[in-house]
Amino acid sequence: MINRIVVLVVLFTASCFSVPLPSTFKKCNRKQADFNQCLTTAVQDAFHQLDKPYPEVGLPNLKHFIVPVGTIRFGAGTSVVHFTHIVKNVKIDKLADFSSLNASMDFNTNVLRLDIDYPIVKFDFDYEVDGKVLVMPIKGQGSGQIHLKNASMVVTFTLEEKNKYYKLVNSTMTFKKMGGVMINLENLFDGNKELSDRINVVMNENWKGMFQDLKDGYQKINAEVFGGMFSNVLDKVSAAELFGDP
Repeated sequence: MINRIVVLVVLFTASCFSVPLPSTFKKCNRKQADFNQCLTTAVQDAFHQLDKPYPEVGLPNLKHFIVPVGTIRFGAGTSVVHFTHIVKNVKIDKLADFSSLNASMDFNTNVLRLDIDYPIVKFDFDYEVDGKVLVMPIKGQGSGQIHLKNASMVVTFTLEEKNKYYKLVNSTMTFKKMGGVMINLENLFDGNKELSDRINVVMNENWKGMFQDLKDGYQKINAEVFGGMFSNVLDKVSAAELFGDP
């Protein structure tokens, strides 16, 4: 009897804390035949509305997104990149400005998948770097920018349903295609402009090798970014509010 009362109290408490999606967000029911088509439209529309934050459901401004992680460290690469790379104060622009987005949810495996194409995604950050690019030394600290051009990615969220809420078990992000990368690191070699310009030219001319060496690190960062955002929503919004009753 006591255990039953405890369960009822937990469920009642959870329902009290559940919040609805913003009224302007489109909702879909998992029982409808065209659910994935509806979900795609709903996610597209939600992304477009994220030019401002929705703190009530844990969603940030995606137009100018500040990564909620302090310092991110990358190890040395294997072909072009041979350096230790530290970034912090990372800001991402254009996350809401996709050229195409498709969403699907498999309720048998509880995996939500997003296929997203971007014309450009812009990263701004503070950096520290020490090592080599090809055979050229690179050293410095300051501001940096990386632009990903014509980038296609797959984001997956593995979920677990408990007490009428989904919880995030795992998130991944994989680049399917990259059309180009623009790299600029300011203040290399204590502000020596000639050396800085030369290294930046070398990095941009060898962007494919640079990207291949650093891809795993950037995929991990983006998986954490998307996973963190979605986890915030899952903590506040019930499964039924997200996808309708089972």
